[in-house]
Amino acid sequence: MAGIPELLLDAVNRKASDIFLSAGKHPSLRIQGKLIADDRFPVFSSEEIDAFRLGVIGEAGEKEYRANGGFDASYTLGSPMRFRLNFFTSLNGPGLAVRPILSGDELFFEDLNLPALLGDICSVQHGLILITGSTGCGKSTTLAAMINHINMHSARHILTIEDPVEFVHTDRESIVTQREVSGANGGYPQALKFALRENPDVIVIGELRDAATVQVAFAAAMTGHLVIATVHTTDTVQTVERLLMLFPETAREQMASDLGLALQAVVSQRLVPRADETGMIPAVEILLGTATARKQIAERDYNALELTLKSGIRQGMTTFNRSLFQLYDTGIITRTTALAASGNASELDLFMKGMENGNDVFVQRYGSGGEDDEDGLVDMRTLFRAAVKNHASDMLLSSGTAPMLRLNGELRAMDLPPLSAEDIERLLFSVISRQQRIALEEKRELDFALSATLQLSDIAKPEIFRFRLNAFYQRGSLGVVARVVPGEIPSPIALGLPPVLVRLMNKKQGLILVTGPTGSGKSTTLASLLNMVNRNRPCHIITIEDPIEYVYDNACSVVEQRELHSDTLAFATALKSAMRETPDIIMVGEMRDIATMSSALTAAETGHLVLATVHTNSAPQTIDRIIDSFPPEQQNQIRQQLSGVLLGVISQRLLPRIDGRGRIAAFEVMIGTPPVQSLIREGKTHMLQSAIETASKDGMVTLRKALEALCMNGLVSREETLRFNADYKETKAF
Repeated sequence: MAGIPELLLDAVNRKASDIFLSAGKHPSLRIQGKLIADDRFPVFSSEEIDAFRLGVIGEAGEKEYRANGGFDASYTLGSPMRFRLNFFTSLNGPGLAVRPILSGDELFFEDLNLPALLGDICSVQHGLILITGSTGCGKSTTLAAMINHINMHSARHILTIEDPVEFVHTDRESIVTQREVSGANGGYPQALKFALRENPDVIVIGELRDAATVQVAFAAAMTGHLVIATVHTTDTVQTVERLLMLFPETAREQMASDLGLALQAVVSQRLVPRADETGMIPAVEILLGTATARKQIAERDYNALELTLKSGIRQGMTTFNRSLFQLYDTGIITRTTALAASGNASELDLFMKGMENGNDVFVQRYGSGGEDDEDGLVDMRTLFRAAVKNHASDMLLSSGTAPMLRLNGELRAMDLPPLSAEDIERLLFSVISRQQRIALEEKRELDFALSATLQLSDIAKPEIFRFRLNAFYQRGSLGVVARVVPGEIPSPIALGLPPVLVRLMNKKQGLILVTGPTGSGKSTTLASLLNMVNRNRPCHIITIEDPIEYVYDNACSVVEQRELHSDTLAFATALKSAMRETPDIIMVGEMRDIATMSSALTAAETGHLVLATVHTNSAPQTIDRIIDSFPPEQQNQIRQQLSGVLLGVISQRLLPRIDGRGRIAAFEVMIGTPPVQSLIREGKTHMLQSAIETASKDGMVTLRKALEALCMNGLVSREETLRFNADYKETKAF
């Protein structure tokens, strides 16, 4: 029977760049940028994946995996077959993401469709060269091609410091020493200090990820070494700004001066699909360390640096838009692909028209319990059945009152006797595990999801329904709120989602925020958008939720769902791990703390499309909420990051339909256009509401306009719209 090693060998023979394995699912391969399910291999069980993982990482690694829910490792399968492995836990059990480590001796700029200028760049004797881009854009491949070029054309001592090693090089004209680092052995800073004692000519750093590593790299580049490193940023100017923002304000002036002295070039790249569907091709932006650029870096004049980049064609500089236009103009990529990959689509559109801008969870199956708690199960099942049959959105259990159902936004008491504290405890304990009971006692609250098998009538077939529950203590006794999660994920059309929001899902990277008060349908909106992608194109989607509400069946995409506490310990930890699992889309259930917000912004910066929810009442308020969550000394950095990645903010409300057939959503829409980004960057968030009101051509809509449209179309009553419009103090005008 074919096992995991055989799968890895087969994947390499098929030239797969990534392999995804999850318990109970067929393996999936990423070949030429497309995700393909491989049913030629069996579905691997949790036991098989556990056994393989233990054999690779050993007992010590297994202990760390159990503690953190993830582990990175290298794996050798014969010679010279090596792989980078990321082990993780998910809704379905254990899984792993695998990337083959290939030979770097056959990587040439021409074959990789990289500019010949890179050969001149890496032929310098000393200085700093930065290779940047999002996850999966080919930075490591470009880095390996540079090493191979130096190795073939000059006699030098090349020392690489990587985490982990991705391409293996053999000595040619140069001596190549490759060192693999990890947090256990001091990481990059410690390895760099040792590297400087070994008298290398060229130092290659797998990633500049912290201030200590950056500082040593700058020093090495100014003391006779050629330092080549990668950075997770999306363009050249942002790279310069991001590196300096790693340092406290008091040190930035000195670091900017050092960077200006050391920098030779920043090469930023993105992979875009070819028009003939034969694979991917890089679009490259190049900023050279000319005298003018170095002076602007030292002065931290980023606006001037961007103008230098745009006007530096004669020196060999190029922007992403010019690179994309060249690929489009030669028929290598389509117009749609080029515009989708551009960070400034309006400028690229001008290029295409011959013009330029002058300014320039763990799932619990409820219903199969033992006989000892059958009475409790029947009682709870009865309540769940009543909630589903009456089309309730929520059910509330509180001591001293009858169970309550929320119907069309209004609470209605069920025709049952009031519940005692003992009744609620019995009902809740019938559907939670012992570990959850302990957690409830310790933390005094508990969030979880479950699936209940219910028969709604004598002639109906049993169906599985999902519920999200929150248990808590109030006045010394338990309370429970259960939300009914619809079995089918509604389509964007059924929900009436704004078309501009649906189009944002075609973006390759950035941040989309769905906001609103509790119970406004944020989770349903996110589920609808993700399921639309799942049904229509191959992507690797990772969701991080607390708890998991909607469950996705893999269609065109591979969807990994991780639940807080069950599959991971924290949103921020799961986000950091997710970025190593080569996802295309990451969904964060809620941005509720600084660590999660910071990780989400970083993920959106590094080539991922990130969707998240925030509990706020309007789109402009959302921006203030995120920025104000950080300490004052970090807020300027967060404004820069947020303005650079924001695609859109959707704030929504649910209103009862006038015909009594449920509720309908009103959407306030703010799109991350250049004017909106500028207001955020400059701290003028008080002007965002006006920007929304005057930008209807971009698809922006105020809540007032959205409510007005629902009322004019006869979908909701005037009285209901006035309740929500009061938030904007425009009730009388409305």
